[in-house]
Amino acid sequence: MRRVSDAAWYAGSVVVGAILVVMAALQQPFNENELKQMAPYASGSLHQIIGETRQPPLDPLLGAMVQHLLGEGQLRQRLVPVLAGIGALAVMGLLLRRLGVGVVGAFALLVMATAPLFVRYSAYSRPYALPMFLMVIFVYAAQGWLDTHARRWLVLAAVATLALLLARVPEPVMFLLTTMVSLAWFAFRGRLSWSQVWPLIAIPAVGLMAVGYPTFRALRSQTGGSTLDSTLSRFTSRFDRSLHQLVTEFASLIASSFPWWPITLAVIVAAFAWPVSRRRLLGWWFLFPLLVPPTAWVLIYHFLSPYSLQTLPYRARSALFFVPAYTVVVLALAAGVVETVHRADRRLRAGLAVVLAAALVTQLPATGRVLVQDLSPDVGEAAAVLTRLPEDAIVLYDTPSPSGYWHQPFRARPRYLGDRPEVLQVSQLMRHPKSVPPQGPVYLLMLDSECAYSTVCDEAPADWNGEVGGWRVVRRFDRYTLYEPRAPLSGRVGVLQALRDFAASLGPDLGSGETFGAAALLKLRGRSREGKSLINQMYEDAEPGAEERIRHNAERRNQDPFQH
Repeated sequence: MRRVSDAAWYAGSVVVGAILVVMAALQQPFNENELKQMAPYASGSLHQIIGETRQPPLDPLLGAMVQHLLGEGQLRQRLVPVLAGIGALAVMGLLLRRLGVGVVGAFALLVMATAPLFVRYSAYSRPYALPMFLMVIFVYAAQGWLDTHARRWLVLAAVATLALLLARVPEPVMFLLTTMVSLAWFAFRGRLSWSQVWPLIAIPAVGLMAVGYPTFRALRSQTGGSTLDSTLSRFTSRFDRSLHQLVTEFASLIASSFPWWPITLAVIVAAFAWPVSRRRLLGWWFLFPLLVPPTAWVLIYHFLSPYSLQTLPYRARSALFFVPAYTVVVLALAAGVVETVHRADRRLRAGLAVVLAAALVTQLPATGRVLVQDLSPDVGEAAAVLTRLPEDAIVLYDTPSPSGYWHQPFRARPRYLGDRPEVLQVSQLMRHPKSVPPQGPVYLLMLDSECAYSTVCDEAPADWNGEVGGWRVVRRFDRYTLYEPRAPLSGRVGVLQALRDFAASLGPDLGSGETFGAAALLKLRGRSREGKSLINQMYEDAEPGAEERIRHNAERRNQDPFQH
């Protein structure tokens, strides 16, 4: 029987990963963040495409180019991350083969190819898969230079550096800085010569100064800052609380997103604890450039964020950048097991082999869920339901979230909806009461989950029974519920009654948006005294903590129509 070559095993792992990524791209509905990202792509204005996405230009420009060439479509509009994810897998395979570890490199590559994070976020239209791909390209190019001294590798490293800094800010900047430090350390320790490493140090240094810093400044002025607060006094005042939360809450938070994490931790601990694999790991200059950026970002994101872990958790998609580093760790442990097949204790090798097999197997259920379960509310399905309503229907849209939390907008138009029906976001209604049409039957669409301060809406359902006096459920689907009144309601009078009904059912905290919206409509109709009374009653009924939060957010977000 002919022996299968190592190259075939590597190619097989890449094919498996490519199939999974394409399946995920076809299966998963567009996340709200993706719809927001793609909204300006139809524009012919480069300024609008770059400015409205509020991120470095490379990813939105590539996405817009693909859309203009191929048109709209589930896979077509995810083609950039899909190709980047598959490309990262292929280049990682080339890197592992270059390291000369044989078929165990294909096993490590298969772990990467089936990793739930890799599969999901290689099919996600935001700049995550693309910068990951470019980081792997840089490592492969740098290793090629160190092995052969062919200048073409330096050219590829320079291109990867430039593209990285134009694709994303946090992880690429930390990756390049850590690369410079790691290579300098290897040269200082005599493992590499200075003549070998200085070009690979100079390229990131020049890139950071010439491209990275200007990109960061432009992005900061464009976005008006970020969710991070680097003020020293506030950092020190929050330090004890942040450290306590990190110790007591981070594990449970990780477990909710990565239920297979104990096996991942066991692989990492074993790889660094076992001298055989540890020596191999620490001999690879690229380990820390791949490992430090996502690790540092976890700490920076938490300690510099003014919000708690529960309010603004570390996003699972950011953990995608751990996958290449974890693949290298798996490789080191697997190579160590094979290398010591005749020397190490049989029970030790068997135990490590079981841990490695578990690293592959235990992540597969989560990978399967990526392929068969919607991880985001399906806005397209919601739009299909709404288009069956009367053309002049007025649909109020909200989510049962506490005051101050982000209420995910309904981004079905223009992708899925025409001009009708009219969909009004309750969380914006108090500022735009005149947007309510004077006529039309009234419905309410509720997204049945809480939303954090971020634009991601994937938290657990709110503590609300979903029952509203005078209203009945027309349909429940995915994470949406469509209500209609038992007795017909129409126009602004009907919207006012709907807001009051849902505010009474949701309570002061979850229903503060409905209350402010109703008060704004009352003011518009010349019934200001009644509107003020409605708001005062909400504050009286609220719990002390909720009352303070509602007042704070009403002031900060200009929600109270009588405040200004």
